[in-house]
Amino acid sequence: MPENLPAGIVLTTLRWFEECLKRGCKVFHFPPNRRPNVGGLRRGSICLVLAKPHSEAPRREWAFVGEFTVKEVKLVRGEEFREYASKAVEMEVPFPRPGEASWVVEFEDVVKYDRPIKLAECGDVRTSTSKKPMSEWVILGFTYVKPEDAPRVVEAIRRKARREGLSHDELIEELLELGSWLSFVVRREEPTPDRLYRVDVTWRDAEAHAPLKAFEVEASGGVDLALTRLTHARHMWNCDQLWLIVSDEARADRARALVEPRMRGTFASIGDKLRVLSWKELHDLYSKLKPHQELLKDLAKK
Repeated sequence: MPENLPAGIVLTTLRWFEECLKRGCKVFHFPPNRRPNVGGLRRGSICLVLAKPHSEAPRREWAFVGEFTVKEVKLVRGEEFREYASKAVEMEVPFPRPGEASWVVEFEDVVKYDRPIKLAECGDVRTSTSKKPMSEWVILGFTYVKPEDAPRVVEAIRRKARREGLSHDELIEELLELGSWLSFVVRREEPTPDRLYRVDVTWRDAEAHAPLKAFEVEASGGVDLALTRLTHARHMWNCDQLWLIVSDEARADRARALVEPRMRGTFASIGDKLRVLSWKELHDLYSKLKPHQELLKDLAKK
């Protein structure tokens, strides 16, 4: 971010942030008749979103979940708030009524971090004048970060939130959740009927039926073993779809290039059934669908 701009930290709830992402809201409003120190924010300033899991959550559970870019900051009277209401989310903090006024931050480019960063993880983040690290700051509704400190603070949180990859277990959990949202019966580490192999994840349409889809998350470059398990799953269950998640590659093209030579030789028999995904493709899909999981469950009901 530009070095001549201040930044800020807004304290809210995780429910507000998730609803904001779902609705595509563009306005953060403060409680009526409060005086948060937001007047110094400028267009292009970054606001870090510090969220509580719920309104009464203890401080140890607070976490940075994302950020947004400031477009405009304004004090709005209740009578004028109508034009902002459709772009805001009213949760815990009420909209101003006639006779009241609220500070609003109109924003753009809201971003959800790959990994929430708990406040306790920020013991190494300081400003040029702070005597205590961020993990010990007194943070209320809004905390102003001066221009000379803003780039350092924002980049420190972004660096912590940047995920270079997900673990084998995390990717498996995402596959299990995705399957359950779509009303599949999901199983983890299911043995094949002859018990020669265990398959990371299977999806079936009913308990008594054979799996329709088999998933393997390769770990530590074990592509050949993962493909062997999927080939065996095809032979044992006649799975219609086989999925290989390449956990060492974020780029889809490189993930597929890693597997293609093998599909022309030993594993050619499953070539028309196999789909290859990078870990990031799976994680991006999971992250985009998670806010809509209840809707997906309803749509998938038979």
